[in-house]
Amino acid sequence: MKLRNRLVAAALVIVAANAWPINQADLATYVDGFVEARMSEHGVVGATVSVVQGGRVVFAKGYGYDNLEAGRPVEADRSLFRPGSISKTFTWTAVMQLHEQGLLDLEADVQQYVPDIELPRRFGKPITMLDLMAHKPGLEDSALGHLFEADATNVLPLADYLASHQPQQVRAPGTLASYSNYGSGIAGLIVANLSGQTFEDYVEAHVTGPIGMRRSTFREPGLADHRAMPEALAGDVSRGYIRIGADLESSDFVHIAQIAPAGGLSTTAADMGRWMLAHLGDGAYGGGRILRADTAQRMHSQQYTPHPLLPGAAHGFIETDVHGYRAYGHGGGTVHFLSDMVIIPEIDVGIFISTNTTTAGSKLISEFARHVVKRYFPQGPNTLPALDVAGFDTQPYLGNYIFSRRSHSTVERLNLPMVQIGTAGGGRISFGNPARPFEAVAEHVFQSVENPDLKLAFFAGDDGRMAGFYPPVAIMVAERAGLLDNPQVVFGWLSFAVLVFLCVLIGAFLRRKRTGPQSAGERRAAWAVYLTASAWIVTVAGIGIAFAQITADFRNVFFDFPSQFFRASLTAAIVATVLTAAAVLTMRPAIAGSSWSGMRRMRHVLVVVVALITVYVLYRMNAIGYHYF
Repeated sequence: MKLRNRLVAAALVIVAANAWPINQADLATYVDGFVEARMSEHGVVGATVSVVQGGRVVFAKGYGYDNLEAGRPVEADRSLFRPGSISKTFTWTAVMQLHEQGLLDLEADVQQYVPDIELPRRFGKPITMLDLMAHKPGLEDSALGHLFEADATNVLPLADYLASHQPQQVRAPGTLASYSNYGSGIAGLIVANLSGQTFEDYVEAHVTGPIGMRRSTFREPGLADHRAMPEALAGDVSRGYIRIGADLESSDFVHIAQIAPAGGLSTTAADMGRWMLAHLGDGAYGGGRILRADTAQRMHSQQYTPHPLLPGAAHGFIETDVHGYRAYGHGGGTVHFLSDMVIIPEIDVGIFISTNTTTAGSKLISEFARHVVKRYFPQGPNTLPALDVAGFDTQPYLGNYIFSRRSHSTVERLNLPMVQIGTAGGGRISFGNPARPFEAVAEHVFQSVENPDLKLAFFAGDDGRMAGFYPPVAIMVAERAGLLDNPQVVFGWLSFAVLVFLCVLIGAFLRRKRTGPQSAGERRAAWAVYLTASAWIVTVAGIGIAFAQITADFRNVFFDFPSQFFRASLTAAIVATVLTAAAVLTMRPAIAGSSWSGMRRMRHVLVVVVALITVYVLYRMNAIGYHYF
């Protein structure tokens, strides 16, 4: 291992001495082949790419169309794409600027910087800027129906959005990571409050402006206030595309201005080249400077890691491994765009790629940076050799886990982010979708066989049992799933309950002419169960249809959530809950009566129990009542 590391270090010295050890023509040919093949295979409409090294942009090119209907091709220095959460790196850079000016203490309670918004302090511990930068403010996640906005007239000011869409705090700040768009929005509001400028004005004057990013903006077309995008830029924003079945649909601009610091940037690949060079240059590029060198170095340094062998978080940037090299950067996704940016200081490289076709774009951007680096550089030092796994016991790691990034207090909880750790045979475990083999490389640490940049580190609970694991990117944690954290159990129960309730109604219909004399109490009990069964069938069927609508077009979760149909289903759930209570209250006369057979009384009790369990399951999922923003 030591010899290998010395060889890698020697290779890196050669790389550094030669500045850029590949032929730019070869790079262009390779990227052309990679991008064009995947665009053709997966139906991507447009993509834009830039690669930097040695203090300059060595490659920048657009592919396909930024407006297919008009036949307008993507141009790397003209076409504005939406890089989503890569926007956060601009917000965190602004935060570091204010810190180096002495206006902002990274370890202080951020409440003092946002006096008009009362931040949660449920666990008696303040939220700091370091917590926000590491996605550790302890907040639940919420996005459905409010993160993106199709209608410009519905876009709220940043402060109003943050005040009206505050998620609950579900764990103490500084503990487990859980990716938080809301936390980034708070950071952007702090930038505005401390600078005395709007967030958009501040970024243009102090972040993008000094390094010549003239075609990058957090402003948006169609807005009537200070956030309106200049026409000179608005005309060059790429349309967004999505595939619904075999059909390709396009969309006008999707707004994120209500929480712009978390994802509202529009930019070109050429400008992103300048951005990466500024950070590789310790805050300076093209005669401009956005950070002092010492501030930039701190920003790029690791703030925390969940495990010594895994990437962690810098000060706002997310660490990853790329072909065995430490990288810092960010990914990003919006309704129609998917993007990735990695900066690898060890080899002085930055890579950016963005696509305007969400449903196919992941097939293009996935591992693009790794493939480029792998072609031109030796394996980096962060790849670990596999352990001797002969007879290795994988059983302690197997099971279902649920990610910390999820909703706790809204009906979004129905979208349970469960993952499974399975066995891949030969002492290996499997993880991912599709499942991929991982092999042991250290105690409780596993590395992907196919992509050694991806590692998992398990941790034990107080009882010694594996309680969870840290995934390859340190923006959330996977915890051992309880019974009702498993979507198969939740939806399996609801399907079973519907079957039971259908049997109740079918049985009632078949017995309608054979029912003998009953007491008044027995009749009330029977009708209470019939009505309860009917209400639960309507409720569960409605929720199922609502989910089918979302599955058919995932844009519905942003633009039409909760739909009128979903609201009606929640109303039916309230009615069904009330009727379940009535069924419980009327149960005693039925049990004590003498007209029903023992078997019928037993069936009646079991049906009421099924209804009560259904109430509990949907209550746990926040589906009893109107729990959404």
